Amino acid sequence: MKNKNALTILLYVFAVLSLAYTCYAAIQAYNTFTSYYSTNLSVVNLVLYMITTCYESICFSVLFYALGVFSEMFKKKEEEK
Repeated sequence: MKNKNALTILLYVFAVLSLAYTCYAAIQAYNTFTSYYSTNLSVVNLVLYMITTCYESICFSVLFYALGVFSEMFKKKEEEK
């Protein structure tokens, strides 16, 4: 852990926080889904709602994680020189 720079750690923290928000959003979307499903609304629209609720935050999670991996990879290349 001491070999990782601050940027890498920060990006991993953002990835975890974004993933936690994704879980929260998914739970809220599921609760909305179950309450609207009982009123016989279109299931397709409800599934699309769940996807659009979670899509952005999961993309940010993947982006922050990938940036953290690239940052770590670049640091290792600099140390080898």
